[in-house]
Amino acid sequence: RDRGLLRRRELWAGAYVYSDRPDDQLRDILGRFAPVLRPWTRCSACNGTLRAATKDEVADRLEGGTRGTYDVFAQCGSCDRVFWRGAHHDRLEGIVTRALEEFGDAGTAGLTARTTAGS
Repeated sequence: RDRGLLRRRELWAGAYVYSDRPDDQLRDILGRFAPVLRPWTRCSACNGTLRAATKDEVADRLEGGTRGTYDVFAQCGSCDRVFWRGAHHDRLEGIVTRALEEFGDAGTAGLTARTTAGS
């Protein structure tokens, strides 16, 4: 929704998203660009690739409550951000499920790590 960003010369492709509602924004982007959907495989901060991580590998990056509550983690290979199935996981999973139902699940074969950001 940033018109200034769209005007930058460095940006070679882009589109203005008209709606203020996230569900409508997602539908707009998926309908216009039809990207391959590979949920839970990319970092929401830098778009790096996520890899499975053990609790021991990421323990020093977790708050006490998170360390005690969750056991399944993923870590970004680029920025080292840690992800887990946090309190908002069910809501995000619902959004992804609806998107896959509406726009297809091309590209999701072989998906192994299904995590959401929890920071």
